[in-house]
Amino acid sequence: METLNQILVLFLLLIIGYISKKLRVISNDMNRDISNFITSIALPCLIISTLSSFEFSKEVLVKSGKLFVISWGVYALSITISYMVPKIIKAEGTARDIFQFMVVFSNVGFMGYPVVNAVFGETGVFYTALYNLPFNMVIWSFGVAVLSRPTMERNKLAFDERGSIQIKQLLNPGLIAVCIGFAMFLTSTRLPGPVYKTFKMVGDVTTPMSMVFIGSILADIHIKEIFSNIKVFIVSAVRLIILPLLVLFVLKIFPLDEIMIGIPVLIAAMPVAANCAIMATRYENDYHLASQAIFISTMLSMVTIPLIVTLL
Repeated sequence: METLNQILVLFLLLIIGYISKKLRVISNDMNRDISNFITSIALPCLIISTLSSFEFSKEVLVKSGKLFVISWGVYALSITISYMVPKIIKAEGTARDIFQFMVVFSNVGFMGYPVVNAVFGETGVFYTALYNLPFNMVIWSFGVAVLSRPTMERNKLAFDERGSIQIKQLLNPGLIAVCIGFAMFLTSTRLPGPVYKTFKMVGDVTTPMSMVFIGSILADIHIKEIFSNIKVFIVSAVRLIILPLLVLFVLKIFPLDEIMIGIPVLIAAMPVAANCAIMATRYENDYHLASQAIFISTMLSMVTIPLIVTLL
């Protein structure tokens, strides 16, 4: 019930954003500003305040290291699958970009932490914070590279003429925040009290602002349009069912405890990351399709997440 309540809260935030856009409280220009604020200010604050608040100890060092390696392994698997899925369903252009992002990045923050807390409690939340470290690194490198393809094709922002990623393009606020936060995490450095509280307060607006933003984007999409794209449902099935089952199957081979298996599987079972629509807007990709993907996968996750939990 707690898991469903967390998902319901996200839907209510979506509805607020939807109504606000319909009532013209939110404009297209405001949406662009909200997206920029989230990606440049709120999310980096959330990353730094979160990473700097955790500290390694001898008791958790080994398990933390294993989870960190498992996380990279899951991303390697999901990235590989992300190149296969668009080819199988014959998706091209911006649809290919969005579907790749869908497969690789789940809603680890806005839904991942609440769901893990409901299943494993505070211990699970702590290890999830460590497990999610690669998420920020991958989303601000691979994720940016994928979603910035339309911009790249126009003015070569993301890649140079040889097709390699330009470092300057990837030095964005999110990646810089990861580097700062991870360094503080490793050295157990703490922000001064007032600074930490400020960063945390700003970071805490990421979830409601993101979901309101997505809801406002959905207001521009016809309901028939949302449910008429069968390819979004297919990729959502990969995101919500196939990928977590693959992760579960592989991890069951090794002698791992419940948390070591449960956290990777649950994070893999989350719907599409809200960052999909936010970053699609920021990097001028198909944010309408991204919003459809988030809406549909989040809706379907109300059924699939409880089913995945029963398999743990």
